[in-house]
This record gives sequence, structure tokens and C-alpha cells, in this order.
Amino acid sequence: MHEFRSSDFFGNPSSAAAVLGLDVKIVRLQPGMTVSLVSSRGDTGIKAGAHMDNEYIHCSCLFHGPVDVAFGGQDVRLDTGNLLTSYAPGERFSMHLPKGHRNVEIMVTPETLSALAGDTYDVLGEGIHHGFCLRGAGCGRRARDAAARLARLLENEGSPRLLIHAAALEFLAWHLDTYRPKAESETLSIRERKLLMAARERLLQDLSDPPTIAELARETGLNQLKLKRGFKAVFGHSIYALFQRERMDRARELLQRHGVTETAMMLGYSNVSHFSVAFRKQFGVLPREVRRGVLE
Repeated sequence: MHEFRSSDFFGNPSSAAAVLGLDVKIVRLQPGMTVSLVSSRGDTGIKAGAHMDNEYIHCSCLFHGPVDVAFGGQDVRLDTGNLLTSYAPGERFSMHLPKGHRNVEIMVTPETLSALAGDTYDVLGEGIHHGFCLRGAGCGRRARDAAARLARLLENEGSPRLLIHAAALEFLAWHLDTYRPKAESETLSIRERKLLMAARERLLQDLSDPPTIAELARETGLNQLKLKRGFKAVFGHSIYALFQRERMDRARELLQRHGVTETAMMLGYSNVSHFSVAFRKQFGVLPREVRRGVLE
């Protein structure tokens, strides 16, 4: 059985991949994010061992299976069309690839994925901090369609890099969406709804000095992930977006009686320009224009 390190395989595919009988097309899209298309060119299956010596999250779609993967006491069988998200730095894998194996994969650091996905990153839960291996939930049809588009672009040597990047982001978005709980607002208990209402009340208690999410979780008894998801499900906004919307609505009221600088200070802004930028983002006009009656 062939053994290889992930950094060698994806860093210099002409060596490790050639020994395994695989063709690998790799495009580095941005710092912390790489996409690859792996295809078997042999007439037999491949057994190999791999050492995951990087700290990337791997998001992949299998075009031809089945593939058997074993690591850390887990055995995972992936069939054609399956999605896989894995994050297991330092782990050793063994895998059996079938004849005609083909998959597309995005490797992205947790920091880069968090920056790209924002609140959506939270669907991966606490496992991201401890190492995990998850199979995509649901049918993932949109993720598979996006993966197929990405593969076609990678196969074409003349594909513009910008289109590859856009297709990779689309695949990543739909891939993460397969882990999102469906109709989460319907699964919340009466107790959890009451706690979320209490959390909202506490959040908006003082618009000049909001609690942190950690403080809000501690005071209400909901963990941070449940709190973030609950706000989205029940109130239709993230915690920050809901707070900022209420804060700017209050600012519009205060501007009827107070100047821009005074209003900014009353709402906890130490920098008036930051307040003006936030207000314009919410309403499309500057605070001083409200003073002149532009926004009614």
C-alpha cells in the first residue's frame, strides 16, 4: 500500500499522484484556499495511506464511488454523489479508491472559511476545534451541481481563474448548506424560545453598551451556537444585525432632537465617523441629512 503526506500530494502532485496512478489539477485561489480535481487513470482500484500533515478543512464531492476511508477508529463509505467534510490535522488515513475514481475538493483553513462564510461557518459546530469527519447531510443536489460545474472549469485549461474562484465559492456555500438544520425554528422548545426572548431583551437593554455573545450565553443559559442559530431562526437576523438595526432606529429618533455628535455619544460611539458609516449603511443617507429632514 502506498503512503503519502497530504502536503506532498497537493504541493507536488507530479510525484505522489503519479506513483498512485492519479491525475491531479490544482489551483491556488487565495491564501488559505486551494481547489483540486483528482482523477484515476488506471484500470484497477488504489489502496493508499495518507498522513494529514496540514490544518485544512477538506470539502469534497465524489463523482465516482464507492470510496472506503478509515481513520481514528471511524470507517466511512462514500458513494457516488456523496459529499464529505473532513478536518483531522495529524491523523493518518487509509483509503480504497475504485477504478475510475474522480472527485473535486476544496481545501480551506478554518480562518479563511470563517472570514468567507461569516455566520454560516457556525453550521460546522464545535467539532471544528477538535477535529471531525462528517458526511454531508441531505441530498445536497445544489452542492453536487456546483461541484460538477467547478470540475468542468478545472478540466478546461483555458478557464478564467476568476470563474474557477466563483465556482469554488458556490460549491463551498452549497456544501456548507447541507449541514444547516432545516426548519430549525420549528424544532425549538418552548423553554428555548423563552430564553431567546430573554436574550433579545437583554441585548437591547442598553443600546450604547451591548453584552458580548459569551456574556449573553452565560446570562441566558443557552450555548453560543444555539444562541446564534436561535436568533436567525426566530428573529430572522444574526445577533449583531438585530442589535445594529435597533440601534440605528433609535439613532433616527434621537436625531430629531439631538445633534449628530451627541446622538453618536448617546449610543456608545466614540468615533462620529464610525456612527455615520453605520447609519448610512442602514438607511442610505448620512445622519446630518436626517437633521435636514431628508429621511422621514
